[in-house]
Amino acid sequence: MSPLVTDVDLVLARASDPGQFERWTERARSTGWCEHPIRLTGATHHVDAVTGEIVASYSTDGEPSGQLLKACGTRRATVCAPCSTVYRSDAWQLIAAGLRGGKGVPSDVTTHPLLFVTLTAPSFGSVHSRRTDDGSGRICHVDRPGRCRHDQPKRCAAVHEHEDPRLGEPLCADCFDYVGAVLWNAHATELWRRTLINMQRRLATHLGVGSSTLGEHARLSFAKVVEYQQRGLIHLHVVIRLDGPGGPTDPPPDSIGMSTLEAAVVAAAKQARCAYPETPEVYGDVRWGEQIDVRRITLGSVAPEAVAAYVSKYATKSTDPLGQLDRRLRASDLERLGVRPHLERLVRTAWRLGGRTELEHLGLRRWAHTLGFRGHWLTKSRHYSTTLGALRAARAEWTADHRNDPPQADEVEPVKDWRYVGRGWDNPGDEWLARTAAAAATEARQLARRDSRTAVDGMRE
Repeated sequence: MSPLVTDVDLVLARASDPGQFERWTERARSTGWCEHPIRLTGATHHVDAVTGEIVASYSTDGEPSGQLLKACGTRRATVCAPCSTVYRSDAWQLIAAGLRGGKGVPSDVTTHPLLFVTLTAPSFGSVHSRRTDDGSGRICHVDRPGRCRHDQPKRCAAVHEHEDPRLGEPLCADCFDYVGAVLWNAHATELWRRTLINMQRRLATHLGVGSSTLGEHARLSFAKVVEYQQRGLIHLHVVIRLDGPGGPTDPPPDSIGMSTLEAAVVAAAKQARCAYPETPEVYGDVRWGEQIDVRRITLGSVAPEAVAAYVSKYATKSTDPLGQLDRRLRASDLERLGVRPHLERLVRTAWRLGGRTELEHLGLRRWAHTLGFRGHWLTKSRHYSTTLGALRAARAEWTADHRNDPPQADEVEPVKDWRYVGRGWDNPGDEWLARTAAAAATEARQLARRDSRTAVDGMRE
């Protein structure tokens, strides 16, 4: 029997019992049509703490295939598109709340100094690039005549298209400082910490107070997202807000306006340094690149919603566009990475450096799939806005309220017994049904957004 016939038979088998199919559809929909759902078996019994009587029970025995499905919850679009969409929406809500209010943040935060900052890595070697921010594209490298010491041309007269496989690749791989690039990624989080400390010190100096007492006068809040450039180096997109000592509910000091905050951020980023580990292949300090982009967030220039959308989309990106580096690697994986040569060399460099005693504390083999970067992709300060956990809890509470579950008395305690069965759909038929339904749901959302925009445009006319 061919695989196609087998898949069709599985689909027909699932749909042959209308009741079971409806229940399976309901459970699959509850995961958001996750591509790799977590499968569980077990039961939860609600027991009266006084009498010991079982008030209510739920068991997977009555579920299709005897399993409960839970969304995998990954942030990576290359792993699971539906779950990454939810993550991106949560990231948008988190960042937007800190810019315009909502989710426990007062709306007058829009009057606080707000900046959108992009910090990049320094150069570790010339790479092919479009060399423009407006999307038009320019000649890659024309101002560097001659050849390098490896007899490779220093110039490239091409105007690369967006999908050109050469983008991000070094003009000469032997000239590119792979060790420095990996170690820079590994220290980027520490560099950001020192940058933040420098910002606070400069603001304290401006106020004429000690840096240890800045919190009594002002508070610096931020949310940042990490993005990979095509050359394999990360850069940071950071939203920075200045509040009063109580956080977003307090107005900032009158003496610190947008210009003062901007100057403190730029000066702190230029000053921030930390030392590379002692290794013969790299020297100097870890620092930011020369391009420090700072933009003011105001209703008349950069809209808060646009910033939130721009930043949140990077929260779901992977190390490489195809998702080949979405998981931690083993030594055997190095022979079949399936990524472009530049990324492969960065991975191998991280793995090699991870075997050195003097670099053992960096755990570079553990982070070879992230090219040495060891931090979190989305982080924020405590007082910036709400948390991802709070957003997920609110969504779970809303879901429970709309299930019309009977209320439980205070003296009723849940007794849970659950076991992990596996990850992913049981069979290709279920996977095909879920992917088809996910595609239909995505198309429906897109049509709804288009109709909504059309209606708004019609009202404006």
